[in-house]
Amino acid sequence: MHRLASDDPAKGAGVLESIVANLQAILNTHEGDGYTCPEMGVDFLDVLARWPSSESDVLRAVAATIERFEPRLRNVRVRTLNPGVIVSIVSMEIVAELAGHEKIRFLTELSRGGGVRVR
Repeated sequence: MHRLASDDPAKGAGVLESIVANLQAILNTHEGDGYTCPEMGVDFLDVLARWPSSESDVLRAVAATIERFEPRLRNVRVRTLNPGVIVSIVSMEIVAELAGHEKIRFLTELSRGGGVRVR
């Protein structure tokens, strides 16, 4: 388990790795597939079929999912890096605040198959 309130600044990298792993897990969980939390999950396949008209729905779903299921992040903002374009991979930037109001940024790729990669 990673702890944010640590006196050891070297543990910060471990916390970010933990957050990335959790973001990948929650964003790759399909709606209803969370065993211990059935309300967790997002199904991007339907909205991606309507891309780019569904762009705002995707951004809203990603932000809401992160706000709900990654408690270490607050004030989550998501934007598309290739807005309004029909592509095979939707690139997004996620900016959020970590404890202590430190801003962090993740680059995220959402494939047409519904898979999400966070880095």
